Amino acid sequence: MTLEEQCRLSYYRKIADISTHKNVCLVQHVENNRIFVKKEQEIYCREVYEYLRECNNPHIPRIFECIEDEGKLIIIEEYIQGESLAVHLEETGVYTQEEVCRFMITICDVLEQLHQLPRPVIHRDLKPENILIQENGYLKIIDFNTAKQYEQGKGYDTVIIGTRKYAAPEQFGYRQSDARTDIYAMGIMMNYLLTKKYPDEYLYKTEKHGRISVPDIINKCIEFSPDSRYQTVMDLRRDLQTVLARMIKTNRTGTDNLQEKLPEKRSLWTIPFLLPGFRTGVVWKMILGGIGYLLIFWLGLSTEFTKPDGSSITGFYLWANRLTCLIWCLLTIAFYADYLGLQKYLPFMQRKYLRWVGYLLWPIIFLFALILILAIIGG
Repeated sequence: MTLEEQCRLSYYRKIADISTHKNVCLVQHVENNRIFVKKEQEIYCREVYEYLRECNNPHIPRIFECIEDEGKLIIIEEYIQGESLAVHLEETGVYTQEEVCRFMITICDVLEQLHQLPRPVIHRDLKPENILIQENGYLKIIDFNTAKQYEQGKGYDTVIIGTRKYAAPEQFGYRQSDARTDIYAMGIMMNYLLTKKYPDEYLYKTEKHGRISVPDIINKCIEFSPDSRYQTVMDLRRDLQTVLARMIKTNRTGTDNLQEKLPEKRSLWTIPFLLPGFRTGVVWKMILGGIGYLLIFWLGLSTEFTKPDGSSITGFYLWANRLTCLIWCLLTIAFYADYLGLQKYLPFMQRKYLRWVGYLLWPIIFLFALILILAIIGG
């Protein structure tokens, strides 16, 4: 490491660990206060990171520093705010075919740029944990720690590396990784995003419409022999786009047909103003919901209130107190049930790690606001 490189690195101050690996942390630039990720890699391909530093692909984190020091590579890269597809999958459940196709088409676009270099860059560790999805739905491919450049004429990889479930057979040493290695991992990832299972546990199946389907694509991606897989991500993307276009057309037509064939059912259960407990059309939920609302109205309209001196409140002010309690109960139910998408308009509720604060804070805010209104009315 040169003196100039030492000086550049000295501007980045560690502020937190962000990984179970000791060599990954958050750092802050002492002059502009921007947040970055700092990595120290002992197994690496510097040429890959030098290329990523120059490529400016919007779906790859920007590399700001790439410095070698005593057998390790120190990397300063863009900090991406978002969740991995793996975390998102645990929170929301499996993805739809349409969502998975869109994800894979974006990944194909990125890999096309990497695979078509004079010395192709192979990621070798594509998996849901390494695909971040930002709040605006934008994807970022991260963790190029195991990436390598394809070397013409080389028989096999010198280092066996990658995540076992997603690693193609050739990554275990019998031949060199190439573009088809990443395609294999994409097939495994598609199956997992659709089922939360790996192909050796359960292979995704669905009805086939047209000459190609999502299961067909998955099967071709995960062929044991690289020669039997898609040979390029452009070929894979073409089939994904064909399936996606058919799904969009089918969904549009299917919606039109549903409106024509099932008018009675749609007119009841798709009314957006139905109260929480009645929106699903499930009988037992509606019965419980009805009992719950009757109980709330009974308590709200029959509760007695007293003044500080112990005497009973009567007349208009009594009914104002009862109405305040009733409104607070209904407003709290609407908040927790996200009635009419209420939560998206409230601070704290759009960020995963602040949401629990909102769940505690907003019912209290509602109560204080209603009490304030009541105090103003009461003079």
